[in-house]
Amino acid sequence: MESTPLLELKNLTTAFPGEDRLLKAVDNVSFSLQKGEVLCLVGESGCGKSMTALSILQLIPPPGSIIGGEVLFDGRDLLKMEAEEIRLIRGDRISMVFQEPMSALNPVFSLGDQVSEVLRVHRGMNREEAGLKAVELLGRVGIPDPERRAGEYPHQMSGGMQQRSLIAMAMACEPDLLIADEPTTALDVTVQAQILRLMERLIRGHDRSLLLITHDLGVVAEVADRVCVMYAGVIVEISSVKPLFKDPWHPYTMGLMASLPSPGQRSFNPIPGSVPDLADMPSGCRFHPRCPRAQEVCGRDEPELVETGGRSVRCYFPGSENAGMERAT
Repeated sequence: MESTPLLELKNLTTAFPGEDRLLKAVDNVSFSLQKGEVLCLVGESGCGKSMTALSILQLIPPPGSIIGGEVLFDGRDLLKMEAEEIRLIRGDRISMVFQEPMSALNPVFSLGDQVSEVLRVHRGMNREEAGLKAVELLGRVGIPDPERRAGEYPHQMSGGMQQRSLIAMAMACEPDLLIADEPTTALDVTVQAQILRLMERLIRGHDRSLLLITHDLGVVAEVADRVCVMYAGVIVEISSVKPLFKDPWHPYTMGLMASLPSPGQRSFNPIPGSVPDLADMPSGCRFHPRCPRAQEVCGRDEPELVETGGRSVRCYFPGSENAGMERAT
């Protein structure tokens, strides 16, 4: 019998007010994350990945709001909890590493103070205990001379060290779930690899889970167990990582794979067009204006996300002959 997922989103919908209607940045999104699993949420910028993460923790910037669905964490719906209960879970059992460390770190407090504050709030440690633990955590994430660095401020650190400090804060209470939103985007390739290895080391073998948000398929190939592909606010494909790279089913996923550079390649193969604006969403399948497989039905009716063989795809004409889908005529 399958165990209860650590995190399960059911028809999560987050919207912002438009001129004449609500604009859905996250539209009926459903997926699950098992204990000990690394799940990557991928897609182009503007597809709703970050908004999905912020919705889980109820950190949506105003005037946005969650208008439907469930966010089940360990079987309990976070959306039905009082604000104080969510605050106690956030930073304790669920932590988040944000994309821009300089925006997430407070410039007027030392790194040691910022890490120790998490321990004082969620673990009830006094200032001395929390300070010693903060130094230990900074050392654990690979910051050299952590005792000295704990007294320094964010602007005195490199981008990689700032991101390591954020990870130390996020892991301070040994959360069950770590959400990382594009944690390596602003870093050079060498530091990116170090940060990814660090997060894997902190997650793997500790029965913790990682929801990693990225547009970098190289990162996905390196760390993911499963992948959710997102486009224009909806999930279009869910698969284990190896089958996804070997045999993508959705035309959008195929386009992402085709756009990957290869050795000796002199040109790129980008997907034509761009992600549609929330205020001007196409009818039918949201990808059909950019899709080489699109037919009449694709512009008329939006396909459902259909599960078969442990994989899911939202497409009338999935790419693989092994997809097992009933094709529209």
